[in-house]
Amino acid sequence: MTSDPTVSAPAETAPGRPDMAGPDTPFIHNAWYVIGTPSEVTRMPIARTVLGLSIVLFRTQAGRVIALRNRCCHRSFPLVHGALDGDTLVCGYHGLRFDCTGQCIEIPMQKTVPKALRVASFRVEERRDFVWIWMGDPAGADAGALPLQDWMESPEWDTVHAYLHVPGSYVHLHENLLDLSHLSFLHAKAFGTPEYACAPAITRIEGDDIEVWRHVECILPSVYSTPLGWTGMRARRSSGSKFVAPGLHVNTGIFENLDEPERSRNPTPTVKVGQIISPETRHTTHYWTIVARNFARGDTQMAGFMLSQFLAAFSEDVFALKAISDITRLEGDPGFREISIPTDRAGVTMRRRLRALADLEQPAPDPTPRS
Repeated sequence: MTSDPTVSAPAETAPGRPDMAGPDTPFIHNAWYVIGTPSEVTRMPIARTVLGLSIVLFRTQAGRVIALRNRCCHRSFPLVHGALDGDTLVCGYHGLRFDCTGQCIEIPMQKTVPKALRVASFRVEERRDFVWIWMGDPAGADAGALPLQDWMESPEWDTVHAYLHVPGSYVHLHENLLDLSHLSFLHAKAFGTPEYACAPAITRIEGDDIEVWRHVECILPSVYSTPLGWTGMRARRSSGSKFVAPGLHVNTGIFENLDEPERSRNPTPTVKVGQIISPETRHTTHYWTIVARNFARGDTQMAGFMLSQFLAAFSEDVFALKAISDITRLEGDPGFREISIPTDRAGVTMRRRLRALADLEQPAPDPTPRS
């Protein structure tokens, strides 16, 4: 564990802090983001906005997912309104035809096609539950760097997933997920318990790892106690939250039955929640969640119950993020400064990390003197 004296006492944060990411920080393009689920992408083109750019998605006849910029290079008509012809996409405005690389290969009533007529194409990777996109430097599009976690695709875990649209910044969503101190208040009716308000936060920052844990003894909320069959029993609840990448955050819950310890063995009951985050615009975010558990296996009723409970809590996060976005955009006060408290340490570190990654992609200042 490392210490950070800059946040051991109250400190100013954004707006206006150049070393911390906020809603107006440039997007990080050199990262993998989810753009949809496999079932959404068919032979009927669909459009989805990620990092402020509209992308058109479709499948080839062989089933491969294609991602192109959804803006014809001729007169900016959205290509999603065109039609697939084999493995080519025909613009619905003037009939220009684009192949799977984005190259225009045909212009009606014209024999030749200038090579400059093309739209951007993007690398995609389809992995079981999600379709991932890379919108940065093509040379860095390494499928081995996908922020997938083993449990997401392991047969030892049962998983369910869902989608929420967040009318707020992805930076604030990441910070919210690292902030376990709000559980007892914002989520008082969902999965926050009174004990959380006073439980110490254990923050671990090692290299690229940013992680927060809290350990409490309590009566578990129903989202956990019902599928475990521990209703009314005392338990030790360990909750962890980890920033993995700009497009992924992972929450972990580990449970030990204090009244009947034999119930917490082989394996130790654990929940993993992948919070999959894709910036749509500076003030809106795509938010997929995948909930995995190693207990109540095969019980679809309990899977649906847990997912509904989680979504109720996550909807409270959406409410909070929208409220923050609304008031900051309404006032737009450049002189306002938020003040951090010690439990914000992980979030402050994460926002500095995002800012550093964004700055790496910005062009170097032009050293040429101006007359």
